[in-house]
Amino acid sequence: MRTQTHIIDSRAVKAVIAQLPDHWVVRELTERDYGIDLMVEIFAPGLTDANGKEAFAETGAIFHIQIKGVDKQIQSVKTGTINYCISKKSLGYVEKFSIPFFLFRVSVADPQKIYFLWIQRYIKDVMDRENPMWREKNEDSITICIPPENELSNGLKKIEDIAFRPKYLEELMEFSQIYEEIGNRINAIRNGQHEVNEEVIEEIKNRAYRARRFNVLLTHNNCCIDGKSLDALIQYVTELDTVDGRNQPIPDEHNLKMLANSMTGMDIVEEIVLENEGSVAY
Repeated sequence: MRTQTHIIDSRAVKAVIAQLPDHWVVRELTERDYGIDLMVEIFAPGLTDANGKEAFAETGAIFHIQIKGVDKQIQSVKTGTINYCISKKSLGYVEKFSIPFFLFRVSVADPQKIYFLWIQRYIKDVMDRENPMWREKNEDSITICIPPENELSNGLKKIEDIAFRPKYLEELMEFSQIYEEIGNRINAIRNGQHEVNEEVIEEIKNRAYRARRFNVLLTHNNCCIDGKSLDALIQYVTELDTVDGRNQPIPDEHNLKMLANSMTGMDIVEEIVLENEGSVAY
């Protein structure tokens, strides 16, 4: 039997898909009992096909969506938030994922108004701070509060940034290791404490070439480091076997160090920036 609840759920899924960019790949999952309605893969503009038409490149950024539909208008509470009562079992399931997992609240009566919440970050920033023992309490469900600014029609950039976060963190961890290694060897060479020859130069350049391929990190960081910065570093390493080259400062050294060390306190800095913008991470 197909009930009104099933029809509302189907309409809610269609409403979400209609607001997502056409060049994103949306996969509707059939086994919804697990709580995942859609899996979305982000593709980015910037390519052209054989006919000169715009094409889109795969990015590897993926996120999951759980959709909760309702047939009446979604109302905010006195605090201005969009509240929803979710089961602790669902929250426990979501916590197992490293891929960003979103809750979407949809009114099929007003399908243009769709609200979203990054559940894992909400658990970390709100639930674990305000009520750290929520997992051990007897209640079967918890009310979560969706910020009213998290409206899908103007929140696609925020969702995209969140979807890139796992890969960003992976690349940042490796970049930190690579830059520490490169920096130590360069400083040792400049101080006359490390031999310098063609083989050494090639080894350092190869490590820098590895970092040059961190596309997500180089396009999403806030330290003003991009591909050109790594190109300049590689060129600098090439000239380390000359006295003049060793006497030159490392290009963008301050910003490179800042990026390499940005894992420490990243959430705190991010929260300060978002607070100044009147927004939240989740």
